[in-house]
Amino acid sequence: MASNAKPTLAFIGVGKVGTVLARLWSDNGYRVVALYNRTPQHAKTLAQYIDAPCTQSAIEAVQQADITLLTVADDTIESVANLLTQQANGDNLKGKAIIHTSGAHGKDLLNALAHHGAMTGSLHPVFPFADVATAMQYLPGATFAVETDDAILQTWLTEMVTALQGNTMVIPPGQKSLYHCALTIASNYTVTLYAIAQTLLAELGADQQAADTALNTLLNATVNNLVEHGARDALTGALVRNDVGTIQAHLEALQEQDREVLEMYKQLARLTLPLVAARGVSIDALANLLRKEDSNATNYS
Repeated sequence: MASNAKPTLAFIGVGKVGTVLARLWSDNGYRVVALYNRTPQHAKTLAQYIDAPCTQSAIEAVQQADITLLTVADDTIESVANLLTQQANGDNLKGKAIIHTSGAHGKDLLNALAHHGAMTGSLHPVFPFADVATAMQYLPGATFAVETDDAILQTWLTEMVTALQGNTMVIPPGQKSLYHCALTIASNYTVTLYAIAQTLLAELGADQQAADTALNTLLNATVNNLVEHGARDALTGALVRNDVGTIQAHLEALQEQDREVLEMYKQLARLTLPLVAARGVSIDALANLLRKEDSNATNYS
């Protein structure tokens, strides 16, 4: 491959992630030279769309391309890597790059391929792939987490992200679990907190449509504040006002309503205190209230 040429791409697995990435990179100057899928028809449909050939085996796809993306389910990545090792039949994979797109797992799942000379890594798009059409529209500009210890592969992957107007977040090898945990807290558990708020409003008899509208407006404004001002300055409400009385009222209401949510509320309040302090607000009274509540809970248990 010429030093200034874009690497050629192959995809093993053409579900939503593989389909979207193959189409987007094909639209942005990258040549997809091979597609392989256990269900051939899925690969043929994508192949017709981007004018790319399908292969009869996974290793054939690897042999055709500079970079092969394993866009398969997380729990099959290692088995696919092992299969490729077997199909290589002792052939050296030096000069070939093989990556997966899992957010939860690191490149160590590809160790068998690395032992055969392949450059390995992971490239995780920080984006929820609900459906192909939505992802095609909104994935460009997203952040991609890059994990590799190979300088050439890191350059290739960074350039691929740039081609999609994206941002690169470099993850040190061995740190994918912590990285994925952070994303899960921000994404999945935001949904959990929303659902808890819905339940509390329903239990007091609020109309569901009105309650959802209120929560949606509040959440959208909060996200906008986070984007515009960052976590410290986006924080609003009783904690920032040092309104101990309101926090006390919240705790008393939850004491009667839901003890499990009460414990969650107290822990979230504790974890929010450093943000409050960073705003220059005294947290002594708030911290004392939370300690007192913990003491009361211990006495009643």
